[in-house]
Formats: sequence, C-alpha cells, structure tokens
Amino acid sequence: MIPDSYFDRFETPKYKERSTLKRGLIKRFVERFHSLFLRANPVESVLEVGMGEGFLSGYLSERFPHIRFEGLDTDAGQLALAGKLFPKIKTHHGTIYELKERVGEFDLVLCCEVLEHLSDPEKALDEIVALKPKFVLFTVPHEPFFMLSNLFRGRNITRLGNDIDHHNHWGKKAFEQLLSSRFDIVELTTSYPFLLALAVPRAR
Repeated sequence: MIPDSYFDRFETPKYKERSTLKRGLIKRFVERFHSLFLRANPVESVLEVGMGEGFLSGYLSERFPHIRFEGLDTDAGQLALAGKLFPKIKTHHGTIYELKERVGEFDLVLCCEVLEHLSDPEKALDEIVALKPKFVLFTVPHEPFFMLSNLFRGRNITRLGNDIDHHNHWGKKAFEQLLSSRFDIVELTTSYPFLLALAVPRAR
C-alpha cells in the first residue's frame, strides 16, 4: 500500500489533498496500476508520457531500481520538480506528438491521464506505436463516472462535471474500440473513476 508520506512529497493539488476518501481512491488506483505493470514484466526500460511531477514513475522507480525510467512532459516546471524528487529519472521536454524525435525505444510506455487532454488522440497512439514498445499501459477517466464524481464534489458544475481541459471522454466500450484499432488488449479494467488498459502494439 502506498504510504501517506509519499503523497506529501508532491506539489500537485490532488496529491496534497488530505481527504481520506480521495487518497483511498488514489491508493486503490495505484495498486491496480502496479498489478498491470507487473503483468508487463520483465522490462528493462520504461517511458512515461505526460509524467508531471513523476507520481507514478517515481513510485515504480523506487520499487524497481534495476529498471531504467525516463519521462516526457510539456510542462518544464513539472519536470523540474520531478527531477528534484527522482534525480535518477531522465526527463525530456516535449509533446506526445513528437516522441520519435525526442526519445528512443522502450520496453514499456506509460500513458496515464493524457489522452483525454489531446486534440488528436489517434495521432498520439501512432506516435506510441512507432516507438515499438513491448507493452503500453494506459489510463483515462472512466466516463460518465469521472464527471459525476466532480458534480458530487461540487466541481465544474456549469460544465456538468467536465474538466475544462478534457477534450475526449470514453466509457469502457468506447475506450476498448479506440485502442483496438492499433493494439491487442491484454487487460482492460477499472479503478473508480478511471479505466486502465495494458496493451500490446500491433506491427504496422
């Protein structure tokens, strides 16, 4: 179980929030995420796209120090924070649409809570496939449950619970259809209010 002390290392508001319920949901999500990561092993190299402060990559890198972790993000400030917290993780400043130019090849790519923010998620999937990883681990908000949870908390009421920077919304079936165009899905599961999928890219 991920300890509360781990949350306290980060500046991102959702991790600093001390709600027992909110932290409980994140801990359960990380446990599910960890189990999918183990299914992808053995791996020697991992890239997280949209790593932010490194909450997920940092958690894994401290438990699997023999694995090389790298991360990419568009936010230089977040990368700087990640570099201080996890100096062994090499970081890259750039977007998911330019992966081939920014990074090399990896056994596993993590793409967590990224696709919902993108104007062209299918192009992003093509970029990930082009890296030729053995596995990709995706997470996205599980709709409509993510928006409903926002409404219950009194957030984004005028937008019916939708985050202002979420441009795409997937239920389980729709997300499976999106990934199936380019990947063989090993496992697609839920951890309220998120979807998690471990997938294998198809040769193109």
